[in-house]
Amino acid sequence: MTSTPATAPPTTTMRTLRTGDLAGIGPVPVTFTERGRGRPVLLLHGGAGPRSVTGFADLLAQRKGLRAIVPTHPGFAGTARPEGLDGIRALAAVYTALLEELDLHEVTVIGNSIGGWIAAEIALTGSPRLSSTVLLDAAGLDVPDHPIADFFSLSMTQIAELSYHDPDAFRIDPTTFSPDQQAAMAANGAALALYAGTTMTDPHLRARLAAISVPTLVLWGDADRIIDVEVGRAYAAAIPGARFELLPATGHLPQLETPEQVLASLTAFTASLPPAVAGLPPAPGAEEPRAEEATMTDVKITGPDGGEVALSGPTRLRILEDGSTTEHRLGVAEIVIAPHTDGPPQHRHAQHDEGFYVVSGIARFTVGADSYEVGAGTFVMVPPGAPHTFANPSDETTVLLNTFTPDRYVQYFRDLHDMIAAGRPLNRHTIGEVMSRYATEVVGDS
Repeated sequence: MTSTPATAPPTTTMRTLRTGDLAGIGPVPVTFTERGRGRPVLLLHGGAGPRSVTGFADLLAQRKGLRAIVPTHPGFAGTARPEGLDGIRALAAVYTALLEELDLHEVTVIGNSIGGWIAAEIALTGSPRLSSTVLLDAAGLDVPDHPIADFFSLSMTQIAELSYHDPDAFRIDPTTFSPDQQAAMAANGAALALYAGTTMTDPHLRARLAAISVPTLVLWGDADRIIDVEVGRAYAAAIPGARFELLPATGHLPQLETPEQVLASLTAFTASLPPAVAGLPPAPGAEEPRAEEATMTDVKITGPDGGEVALSGPTRLRILEDGSTTEHRLGVAEIVIAPHTDGPPQHRHAQHDEGFYVVSGIARFTVGADSYEVGAGTFVMVPPGAPHTFANPSDETTVLLNTFTPDRYVQYFRDLHDMIAAGRPLNRHTIGEVMSRYATEVVGDS
């Protein structure tokens, strides 16, 4: 199912719908806004309330032609909260029931802060209506030595300082609020404390995350001082196949502070998913297969001038299979290395195997402190956790065939391409930053 980007500002409507009876709670009235008519996205707010995500909902509807649904957590913004609705898992049950009431399919659930925690709990229900999940600086995870800030003891000024890369652009002066606005803020805080607890964590959540089976993207602001980056890395490590990306110059509310970065990451993420599960349309202007790439039933043939050139220069990388033909089990690339050219800094992968077949020339593979120079016809298999890099030490060009199982690391090379195109330097730090999005870390000194 493909959505068409809208050309006019989206029309927003507000609705209140009662879910069916939920165990121990009964029917729950849910107030939500929706805009757009395309594929559905459920967008869940955090403690900042629904206004913190409505601007991004407009962006999804207008720029991506999606149907963006933004519920207000019962008890926030003056809405009623039924007795018994008092936890994050209960809210997840409410929104899972809402998807049923609206008869939605192939839904992408996006949540910020406690909304991200709710999104993870929705994914844990195993609802067949979900296609993917996106966690934006999500609360909920108890990570030793990385506690969530004591939100309930902070002033509005302190919250702004911890929440944003550029706090001055988002500061709020509560002394200017009317009595009604002050009462609404107090009610929001009370609802937040009731649902999430004062620590905003569940000590049992991490172990349960292994049961999530939908594709998951974990996005985190590098300047988030409410919930620091290590919590994001822990989320991605605990969810099978999850992708982690760090957003530069971004705090706790990426959808407010750097919405274009979030949109770009979402587009890249969903472009890597099979069409049946992608919750967002592919990037606009995506290339059609070239003439030399013939597709015959289930067979794809990529000629010597086909594929996607992701990197050029002394090291040229051509993506031969991006996973779209293999249901994302396998990605394949060709690497052409100029004479006396080093590869990337030594690194290790946590979530995929990598293989290298030397087609021609000489390659030096460095594994920890050991180096091996090998020639054409040699195959090197690198399992997860093994530190490695490669280089061409010879006077001739070296050609490698590179495999990734599963294929998710293919997107790393596209990200490098985009970083270079944006004028960012290619060095150990910037390469490591991009690697970290794909459960990979730079190790050692080389």
